[in-house]
Amino acid sequence: MYADKTAPFDSLAILYQDESMVIVNKPGGLLVHRSRESSDRVFLLQELARQLDRHVYPVHRLDRAASGAIVFALSSDTARKLHANLSAGDSLKEYLALVRGSAPVRGVVDRALTQQACRSEFERLAEFSRCSLLAVRISTGRRHQIRRHLAHIHHHVLGDTTYGKGKINRYFRENYGLPRLFLHAWRLEVRHPETRARLRILAPLPDDLRGFLERLPDVDDELLATL
Repeated sequence: MYADKTAPFDSLAILYQDESMVIVNKPGGLLVHRSRESSDRVFLLQELARQLDRHVYPVHRLDRAASGAIVFALSSDTARKLHANLSAGDSLKEYLALVRGSAPVRGVVDRALTQQACRSEFERLAEFSRCSLLAVRISTGRRHQIRRHLAHIHHHVLGDTTYGKGKINRYFRENYGLPRLFLHAWRLEVRHPETRARLRILAPLPDDLRGFLERLPDVDDELLATL
């Protein structure tokens, strides 16, 4: 289920917090911050600042429809350092994406977007119900990168109303209650901005996407236990 975009949250799930930074498990359907293109009145940035009772600084973005781990700094200087660390070669941003069709066991999409180079690597974790569950790793963060790259190789993300396929989205929505875009920022690894220690964060699959998988007829319980 999409997050309610008109009412404040009781609390956001915090995955990590210290004196420098905070990592949140973003709900699906929630914009990270205000946009002139949206009439939403509730945003992740403002809700987190309210919950912590202090100013927070965004470091990167997630699509409104996506969920998962997202980093905020607690000072502008830390935000600058974290942005650089997330762009470094030893960082990891890995997403879970459920896509149409039988995807290859492994693959790479190396295709420029908005005239900028970007690369998405994926591994198939499971296959069921005419779909493939992928772990997708990116080092860049172009707008809608994963969705556009997977659509380019004809494995559209389920629930994607912009780049996806309406017929298969309707099928899974009407028969199994597909709640939204099935894209979740699952694993995040980044150097701490002060100590340089490697932080390893796992954002559990949210209840709406987990519940959808549980309703599918051929999903293995052992797989669900790992997500």
